[in-house]
Amino acid sequence: MSAAVPDSPTPRSLPTAREMLTTTRSVRKRLDWDRAVDTASVERALDTALQAPNGSNNQLWQWILVTDPALRAALADCYREAAGPYLTAMREAADGDARRRRLWEASAHLADNLHRAPVLVVPCLAVGPEDFEARFTDLGFPDPVGHAAHSVYYGSIWPAIWSLMLALRLENLVSAVTTLHLGREADAARVLGLPDTVRQAGLLAVAHPTGHGFRPAPRRPAAEVTHHDTWRS
Repeated sequence: MSAAVPDSPTPRSLPTAREMLTTTRSVRKRLDWDRAVDTASVERALDTALQAPNGSNNQLWQWILVTDPALRAALADCYREAAGPYLTAMREAADGDARRRRLWEASAHLADNLHRAPVLVVPCLAVGPEDFEARFTDLGFPDPVGHAAHSVYYGSIWPAIWSLMLALRLENLVSAVTTLHLGREADAARVLGLPDTVRQAGLLAVAHPTGHGFRPAPRRPAAEVTHHDTWRS
């Protein structure tokens, strides 16, 4: 009689669309720093994310996947230098507030360990915001054009950044997204060898999660923040 063949492990079921939307967030304390990430998984997620809407479908985005340990360490140094005052203010604001303290602890943990993230993703735009300001001026938009131009500029990549965070979940990966390193944008640009015309829009630390079971976060209900037709106070 042949030996019984053990059942194959059942792959973990993928979350529903609603679960994805309500449980995908910036993961700071549950990133597995030690488990390697296959960059092909990140590239598949990025292929999905690039279906996101963007201004005039110009697709001005560029994406840098950083896996080299020395470059990750240098970017993490930029982040820590830029984030220092912000984290100090967070810690002071958290005094006596348990929820705020947990958020500060998670943010500080990310800063301390960012260099250990297996993959850092830097979303970029191939032109600078000043190009959009000039374009809006040429189109005859009234001054100041900055608010409208910058909204279109950054609005042309942030939908894809969010889509990437969702698509990474389909690869059993999670991410922490931040923009604080942009306080040292020029230093980070030198680390990455960016041309002067290319601007960074953010930074994502990508890793496998430690454990599963992400839950919806506490949020104000839509009824409290929704206005119909005009603003209500």
